[in-house]
Amino acid sequence: MVIGHYFGEVEHGLPFLRQEWIGVDLFFCLSGFLIGGILLDNRDSPSYFGTFYIRRGFRIFPIYYLTISLVLLALLRFTGMTEPTLPPGTYYGYLQNIAMSFTAMEVPHWLMPTWTLCVEEQFYLLLPVIVFFTPPRWLARILLLLTASASLFRLGLVLISANKLALFMLPPTEWDLLFLGVLGAYARRTPALWARLRNGDRRLLKIGIFTGLAAVPILALVDDMIGWRSFDVVGRLALGLALTGLVLLLVSDSPEGARFRSPVLRLFGLISYGLYLIHQPVSGILHKLILDGVPDIGTPAQLAVTILAIAASIGLAYLSWVLFESPLIRVGHRWSYREPVRRPVAALSD
Repeated sequence: MVIGHYFGEVEHGLPFLRQEWIGVDLFFCLSGFLIGGILLDNRDSPSYFGTFYIRRGFRIFPIYYLTISLVLLALLRFTGMTEPTLPPGTYYGYLQNIAMSFTAMEVPHWLMPTWTLCVEEQFYLLLPVIVFFTPPRWLARILLLLTASASLFRLGLVLISANKLALFMLPPTEWDLLFLGVLGAYARRTPALWARLRNGDRRLLKIGIFTGLAAVPILALVDDMIGWRSFDVVGRLALGLALTGLVLLLVSDSPEGARFRSPVLRLFGLISYGLYLIHQPVSGILHKLILDGVPDIGTPAQLAVTILAIAASIGLAYLSWVLFESPLIRVGHRWSYREPVRRPVAALSD
């Protein structure tokens, strides 16, 4: 995502790098898998809701609100920034994706990536309720129905000619990716289903990945030839199937998964949240301070500042993890999921 924003989504960027939205889709599938797994593992805990939201709060809120506050102050300082901003309350309430969907107004690049976090937070309000109140025997079917509903919702938006931002920023238009991740977590915790997915050198997982990836260019080609908008309606679902299959393949002790366990990738996994939040503000501030311009790579000087922004973003994200995020996560984990109360079985009388 950082590479796409720095070297693709700029005026003189490389077109083939403007595909970072695939990283967003992977982020949603992976998030659904991880959060869904936590909730499935602890759905019987008496502290299910409290522990989940306290831990999420310590993990997400502090660095988010600090970053948002500093960026909004910086935008006031750099008067040359001409892009409009939403009211501050929108950012503090995790509502920028809703506001952008209804106004069709894109916020400054410094804050643009945060719409994905809004979808995440809104999903966190919904998923724990679904997992807790749905009987286990119905859970898989409910998750499948909710996954399918996203395509129907996107179809409705296409039929009413809704703006492009609404089509990909409202929670119901993105939650098939999230629910697919949850379904992956469900499959991972269902022994018979998991054994079937791993059978035959994980053949079913690989078929799912290939089918989902193959469907994406086919849908795009059909749209170009016939003028349909099938990719807008079901393209995310097809890609989500492939990405969720990839996640399951990587956690199935496959040789492919071993390649993602290097120390470098583990480090980037630790600092990824901070890097996600700060990389655009860091690039914008450095380009403004050094070159009095906006991020770009059209000149050697702009390219040099962009490379400097990469190093600065990684360094700041690492410091944030060590000095700020990690200590707060440890505080949050003082709240644990309590074991469910097991009532003793009454002894049978003779």
